[in-house]
Amino acid sequence: MEKFLNSLPKPVLVVGAILIAVIVFMVMEPPHTICDTQEEGLRESLKGQLFSTQFKKNTIPPSIMREKEACQLGNSAGSCYEYFSTLKNVAGAVTKGSSQCAAQLYEVKEVGSALNDGIELMVRLAWGVKPPEPGTFERFGWLTESEIATFCRLKSTFVRANGEEAWTALRQKISAKLPGEEVPLTAEGTVSTVEPRKASAVLTEEDIWNRSLFSVRCDNY
Repeated sequence: MEKFLNSLPKPVLVVGAILIAVIVFMVMEPPHTICDTQEEGLRESLKGQLFSTQFKKNTIPPSIMREKEACQLGNSAGSCYEYFSTLKNVAGAVTKGSSQCAAQLYEVKEVGSALNDGIELMVRLAWGVKPPEPGTFERFGWLTESEIATFCRLKSTFVRANGEEAWTALRQKISAKLPGEEVPLTAEGTVSTVEPRKASAVLTEEDIWNRSLFSVRCDNY
């Protein structure tokens, strides 16, 4: 090999060395794409809400963690207002990106986790502790038009980034967790340790869809 290299003209060796250096650099440091730029913008715009911030040596958790907990505990429009507002901002930041970058933006761990969790929590809040009665408005629980519009925005953002098949898979995954009956009480009035049945054990897949927030016609919102 050394003999072969020594036999090559110096200009050829120089060009070869440059090409090898460029290839190594590109492998170690891939070119910055337009989607990378959009991801950086998303991270910056959601700093404090979805991404933690630094103050001196302290790491401040994003507000969405506190807001989600307050929403779960309060289970009302007032207690969930800030959480739903942040979810709208996250969905909006993804939607602002170009369509070819939607998947990369959604794949950011904090983004995908926040939006998927938000979709599931909204479905659970509308469903309640047991299957809602059949009917157009019963499936919404206490959610108003504003909250339903937020759910539809989350759905639209998910489908734009991941496709309809992925949405169907997410819907089925969440539907499988919905309760089919209220947690029973013991004779003493305490919560029973018996695991309540899931909705899939007492309702058909079509019934679950019809009674859940998934069946909302988002074209109207």
